[in-house]
Amino acid sequence: MKLLSHGGRHVYVADAPIWEPDSPTLQGRDHLLIGVMKKTLTAHAARGLSVYIGQLFGIVGPGLIFARHLFRGVKRPLMVGDDKKADGDKLIATWEQTRDVVLEGGPQSARLVYHAAPKSRVFVVLISRNKMLEEFPQIYGWAEHWTWVAADPDEPGAPIDWQTRYEERLWVAPKPGA
Repeated sequence: MKLLSHGGRHVYVADAPIWEPDSPTLQGRDHLLIGVMKKTLTAHAARGLSVYIGQLFGIVGPGLIFARHLFRGVKRPLMVGDDKKADGDKLIATWEQTRDVVLEGGPQSARLVYHAAPKSRVFVVLISRNKMLEEFPQIYGWAEHWTWVAADPDEPGAPIDWQTRYEERLWVAPKPGA
């Protein structure tokens, strides 16, 4: 994860693949930036969410660029702020991950401790598109939640039942060497 500062606000960012290669707004870019506000991490730390923070720095940060699938829309009601239809706007990036991680220690001695990934699981990151383009023009979207989900045995990197979980699949990473 990299830390960007803009207008006195701080954002951690992870690189992600270009999911919309034909988009005119993405021409000339070789990757996207997915952000997490520093104040969000501070709130998670205050609640003792060390696994969540560890996963951000040990999995989301270095791993999002290796996403294999991008889906749009969760098939369950989701309200964010005043938006009662937020479920249809969410982007979901998924990939296979070989290890899990937890943040251990206190503020002065924090370290990432890695463990084997849960078997037959893929890592999933829920993303909202950036609606604060004037403040953060370089940020494509905001990572809101991440977790492990059971893997689809027939579709590497995808969650089980992705067809009934999500509205549509927007992108699949090209196979290496293709």
